[in-house]
Amino acid sequence: MTGVKPPTREEILERARAMVPALRRRALEADRNRGIPVDTHQAFAAAGFYKLFQPARHGGYEMPLGMMVEVAGELGRGCGSSAWIFSNLAVQSWIIGMHHPAAQDDVWGPNPAALAASSFPLKGGIGRRVDGGLVLNGGWSFASGIDFADWGNIQVFLP
Repeated sequence: MTGVKPPTREEILERARAMVPALRRRALEADRNRGIPVDTHQAFAAAGFYKLFQPARHGGYEMPLGMMVEVAGELGRGCGSSAWIFSNLAVQSWIIGMHHPAAQDDVWGPNPAALAASSFPLKGGIGRRVDGGLVLNGGWSFASGIDFADWGNIQVFLP
């Protein structure tokens, strides 16, 4: 997946600025539907926003995490909800990028465009180790952006 020159910081920010009018037009729809429109998600993917922090070996741009704040700031001028979904989905690539390379291969090997959403345990959500893995009990919170995610990056507390 390497060999493709990633966009520059300014190119990414210009892509975000160019989306502001469309995001403003869709903001009421996002609010009413309690989720961003598919068109917005597809525009984010086409602009490369979800690849900002993904490892280069899986087609990502490996940009500094501060780009999340810069891009979200621009997108938020059009729709705060859309900026939030971008942030939640994009940052998961940064988190997954810190995992063992085999875990990264599990996520992006079959699908370099795979996305993950995150969820935190509610009161009582806990895990325990068993032979061959973990058993989880309890409830986990909603995961912003889950409608577009291929993976769930759930947080688990192990005693």
